[in-house]
Amino acid sequence: MEQHAAGTDLLLVPSYSADPRTLSCIHGLDSWAERHLIELRHLMQPGNRLVLITPTPISNACLDAVLQLMPAAPPHWWRCRLNCISLNDHSARSLTAKLLERPRLLDQLATQLRPGSVLACYSVSEQETSLAQRLQLQLEGSPAELAPLGSKAGSAQVFEALGLPHPRTTQLCQSLQELGDAIEALALSHQDIGQVVVKLNYMAGGRGNAPLNLSFNSWRLQSPRQRRQSLDAALAALAMPLPHWQEELLRHGAIAQELLSASSGGLSSPSVQLWINTSGAVEIVSTHEQCLGGPHGQSFKGCRFPARQAYSQEVMAMGEQLGRHLAKLGCRGPVLLDLLARRRQQGWQLWAIEINLRKGGTTHPFQLAATATGAGFDRSSGQLLNSDGRAVFYEASDELHQPPWRGLLPEQLIDALVQRGVYFSSASRRGCIPMRLGALSEHGLLGATSVGHSRRDAALLMQELMAVR
Repeated sequence: MEQHAAGTDLLLVPSYSADPRTLSCIHGLDSWAERHLIELRHLMQPGNRLVLITPTPISNACLDAVLQLMPAAPPHWWRCRLNCISLNDHSARSLTAKLLERPRLLDQLATQLRPGSVLACYSVSEQETSLAQRLQLQLEGSPAELAPLGSKAGSAQVFEALGLPHPRTTQLCQSLQELGDAIEALALSHQDIGQVVVKLNYMAGGRGNAPLNLSFNSWRLQSPRQRRQSLDAALAALAMPLPHWQEELLRHGAIAQELLSASSGGLSSPSVQLWINTSGAVEIVSTHEQCLGGPHGQSFKGCRFPARQAYSQEVMAMGEQLGRHLAKLGCRGPVLLDLLARRRQQGWQLWAIEINLRKGGTTHPFQLAATATGAGFDRSSGQLLNSDGRAVFYEASDELHQPPWRGLLPEQLIDALVQRGVYFSSASRRGCIPMRLGALSEHGLLGATSVGHSRRDAALLMQELMAVR
């Protein structure tokens, strides 16, 4: 990742641009800002300052959980250059929108931030562009006008242009009628497609994905009239996780895509994370195995690092090809490529699934593990290596839930982890790093990255964490 020049200010606004009804579906939404606390590493450069905007106050326990990962230095060395500003606004709206509604605070920030300051956010929309212009900041990320490249339909078009293997996909549809027509044409044109999954064009995290409950092998045997009736009935009964999905369909559209089924060897979901710097150079940041779950097994629940050695080099090569293409189009900052891998007798077969022109669920775990262990990513091996050449492994999730955690204070959870010997130790470079502590007491929710010396070690640490009561 690019490092900001010495003596620069970073305005961190961890905002999520979505319909308020979509945001209200996320339990502990306010605590999602804590995922971005790893950006405190900006303060490792003397002279740098960081201003963090959050919807509600972040506790000292949350800050300390990240600050203690930094190289040894007195606490005041970090805190005197950190300014945390809470908007004290629980409403399910974009944090950037809330900030833009506070002109006096904006005037204050404009006075405090030095020339050359940078705005860092989760993703770039028109709101983040407006904020950067209002405060005369450099905006980290791809321009908002390139957002369609990271949509479901845009991803499929990019894969087609690059010749990357990807599931067969309909065009973008903006009504149930259009979607039905497109699915019917796709299924009749490709007799080997057994099922499809419907995907809302701009929905993240799998919340806009739902398999269509219709087997095309038997559907094709029906009369044209029966086929359409069956298809319309299946669409009407589509079990989309998002309650207002039909309104999202009308507003932003949706696609239907061939649903790839698992063979006897199984199906996995690797991903590769890229960074495109300001000059357009592409850097491979990491690879992961994504853990999917939810009602249809389509939702992101966590990740494991690194991706399987059997295909990690091919995954990185596909990422580099994509990154070079996107860089030429003007994309900058973080890019994530999601894939599916299916085992064959002759090896693994990969399909490109989705492009994300933003930070994602694999971004902060990697940054946490790398910062905590002082390790660097080695492109040749696809591993995160310490200075002594030892590989780092980890598991991570933002959605760990245990009913007994409800009512537990962050300090109490940390004490329990320390007593069990599983809290992260800088000496052993091993242990659990908790996040989203702000959602713990109210929702019984927690995020965590468990860093180990092997895949099994990282998995055992996560099991120990889940056993805390």
